[in-house]
Amino acid sequence: MLYILVTIAVLAGLAAGLGWWGAMRFARQGREAQATLERVAEAHSWQAGDLEPLPPPVARYLGQALPVAGGPLRMTRAKMSGQIRLQPEGPWQNWSGRQIWCLHPPAFVWSARMAAKPLMPVYVRDGLIKGQGGMLVRLWGWITLVRATASPELDLGSVQRWLAEAPMFPPALLPGPELAWRGEGESAATATLSVGGREVEALFSFDGEGLPATCQIEQRPRQQPDGSFVPTPWLARYGQWRTQGGMLLPTTCEAAWLLDQGEFCYVRLHIDQADFF
Repeated sequence: MLYILVTIAVLAGLAAGLGWWGAMRFARQGREAQATLERVAEAHSWQAGDLEPLPPPVARYLGQALPVAGGPLRMTRAKMSGQIRLQPEGPWQNWSGRQIWCLHPPAFVWSARMAAKPLMPVYVRDGLIKGQGGMLVRLWGWITLVRATASPELDLGSVQRWLAEAPMFPPALLPGPELAWRGEGESAATATLSVGGREVEALFSFDGEGLPATCQIEQRPRQQPDGSFVPTPWLARYGQWRTQGGMLLPTTCEAAWLLDQGEFCYVRLHIDQADFF
C-alpha cells in the first residue's frame, strides 16, 4: 500500500513539474513572438485633418473613438477572457489570455490558456507576423496537438482577423498606405486592407450612436474536418463600448460563421484591460 501511495505521489509530482515547465516554456516562446512584433512596429500619429477624407460614418466613429490628435503609438496590448466552442451544439470552454497588436505593419500575437478537462490545460497561440499566419496548440504547454504554419488560407484568415479586430485598437483604422475606406451609405463602409500583396475587404455597419455594430467578411477560410478550407461568410459583433487608455473601444466581441443551416457563434471575448504604447 505504501509503495502504491509513493508511486502515485511521484507521478503526480512529475506531472505537475512537467506542466509547470510546459507553461513556462510556452509563455517564454510567446514573449519571443511578441518581441518580434515590437522590433518591426512603426510609430503612428494623427491629426484632426486625417478624418476629413473619410466616409461620413467612419469619420463620425473615429471622431468619437480617438483623441483629436495623438501618438506616436506603435502597439496595443490587451488582457482578455472568453469562451470558445468547436461545433454548433458543442460545449463552451472558458479561456483567458493576452493579445498584442501591431498597428503598422498589421500584425498580432494571441496567447491563451483553456482547461478542456480537469488538470489538462491547453495552451494556444495564434498570430500574424510579417504577413504570415500561424497557430500552435499544446497540451500542458509541451505536447503539440496542432501546429499550423503559413499557408494561403491561414495567412488570409489571419489578415482578415486583424482587420475585424481593429476597433479594439482604433488608430489602426485611420487611412494610410495599407488601409482605405469606401462609403456604403450613411451607416456602413467597407475597409480594404493590403498586407504582403494580399488584399482583403470587410463591411462595417454602424449603430445609431455612430459606433461599429458588426463587421462582415464574405469569404473567410473555414477549415473542414478533412483539413481543407471552404470560403464562408463570417460576422463579428461589438458591444459594451468603454474608454480605455484614452480610446473608445468595444470591450465585448463575438464571432460567428454564417452557415446555410444558420448562424454558428463560436467565440466570445471580453477585454479586461487595454494599454496603448
